[in-house]
Amino acid sequence: MSCTDDDFYISDEDLGIERPNDGDLPAFANTIPAWNGEKADDASSDVVGSSNKIYHENNTFPNNITVTYNGENATIECSNSNIICHTSGAYVTIDMITNGISGNTAITLTGNSANGGLKIYGSNKVKLLLDGIELTSGHGPAINNQCKKALFVHLTDGTTNKLSDCITYTEDDYYTSGASSLSEDRKGCFFSEGYMVFSGKGILTVAAKYRHGIVTDSYLYTRPGVTIAVTETAKNAIHAKGDTDDGLGVNIDGGLIYANVPSAAGKGIKTDLNVDICGGKVLINTTGDSGYDAETNDTSSPTGIKSDGNININGGVIEIRSSGSGGKGLNANGTITIAGGNSTIVTTGIKYIYTEELTSSPKGVKADGNINITGGTLNVAVTGKHDGSEGLESKSSLNVSGGEAYVYAYDDAINISSDINISGGRIYAYSSNNDGIDANGTITVNDGLVIGIGASAPESGIDVDTGEQLLLNGGTAIVMGGTLQSSPSAASRQRSIICNDIPVSKDQNIAILGISSTPIVTFSCPRSMSSTTFLFNSPGITTGTNYTVSAGGSLSNYSDNWNCWYSGGNWSGGNTIATF
Repeated sequence: MSCTDDDFYISDEDLGIERPNDGDLPAFANTIPAWNGEKADDASSDVVGSSNKIYHENNTFPNNITVTYNGENATIECSNSNIICHTSGAYVTIDMITNGISGNTAITLTGNSANGGLKIYGSNKVKLLLDGIELTSGHGPAINNQCKKALFVHLTDGTTNKLSDCITYTEDDYYTSGASSLSEDRKGCFFSEGYMVFSGKGILTVAAKYRHGIVTDSYLYTRPGVTIAVTETAKNAIHAKGDTDDGLGVNIDGGLIYANVPSAAGKGIKTDLNVDICGGKVLINTTGDSGYDAETNDTSSPTGIKSDGNININGGVIEIRSSGSGGKGLNANGTITIAGGNSTIVTTGIKYIYTEELTSSPKGVKADGNINITGGTLNVAVTGKHDGSEGLESKSSLNVSGGEAYVYAYDDAINISSDINISGGRIYAYSSNNDGIDANGTITVNDGLVIGIGASAPESGIDVDTGEQLLLNGGTAIVMGGTLQSSPSAASRQRSIICNDIPVSKDQNIAILGISSTPIVTFSCPRSMSSTTFLFNSPGITTGTNYTVSAGGSLSNYSDNWNCWYSGGNWSGGNTIATF
């Protein structure tokens, strides 16, 4: 059985039906605590490269400005008298357009104001040094960069910098000739028309009451050592339109990013292009519900990381928690590739229903394109009790060649519209109410370890349309469920053992014993079931050998284990279920 976002039916819970579910919930925290001042710990890995687009150190800044805020006022020191520095109380505008200022400019901000802000006009690169600044704007963005060139944001070592805006934006005090509030974007607390590169060992906190926290109409890049905490946002914490010429959306090369997103359909990180995470630590907590988007005539869901392009995780630590209805962890219109790092995603909300046709189900990892797992560790738990609550969902294929993926879900743990190809790595897929692994195309296992745990009949550990589409050619596969929807294809190059109608208890050991009672595969049942069908597939199972299936014994001195799978060791005790 399978469910997609297009399905609409009343769940067991709605009907008051409680199916047996004695499998343990994963021991992952459901929420991420509020930011407690934790700093990035990877500053030592920040090595200056050759690019002058990413590294401010490869640029010169002949113009220098220092803005010191002092309550209701601000003072300015400027090295170039042709630069217009306008002040209105503690609202400062740096105008490098009117007099055609050439060369890059370094602007240092220090001091504090509960009623102030900074606006920048320019046509060259700007290095913005935040040196212990605290700004709360009552007009609009705390920092508003109208320059379309690079904005290098450097957080001075040892400083904490705080930015916040207001719920309603009003007119600015200064505009260049021909500009107005109608011609200028002001999309959030810290806004930039140009791309943003964050560096330094300081801290930046952002509280966005109007819309986004940090937002750019180009791309956003973080270097190791930076600490960014968006503690409050009215929409998305980090929002980057992306740059199609450079092909960049959001690139996290390091640092620590924390985002608390309470808004309806809010995103922790959102970009029109790709998200690339190579290092650092990303902590995202979304608590808002899904909602109806009148512009698209569709539902919109809260999401940890949302990309209209691809999501590529090559390193770092990613922690995403979503408690609202229809919440998503990773969501891409393109492909999602997990090649490294350690990612943990937990969603606890139920399905959002606007109308019978317009719904949004919670997902751990959702891609319109392929999901590729080549390395790293991926942990997913989707616990909301409703149809469509799935761990991994791809509208295309799943390809696994390395890494480890642990997936727990109320509905299908893994639901793939096309093929599943496994040539390495380890996959554990546990459904508390449906199929462990469900594919509408072919499932091919050539290597690696695959464990599929389904619910009681008619659900299965692995579900494909026909047996001819389940090819077990190598590696180890263990399948447990109320039924086996499809037996392995006769074209499979590796033998399987299938046991039907076996009662099991949680934590009971099941072993396939070969010559001299040597365990070929040992499996510790993660749930109790009155009637279970097992499939064991292993390179150790060959034609012409007698095998015994034994239950209830104990295993010692095993050579390897992962979740409920054990390799090698010494088997003792147990009751014979069957011989082959």
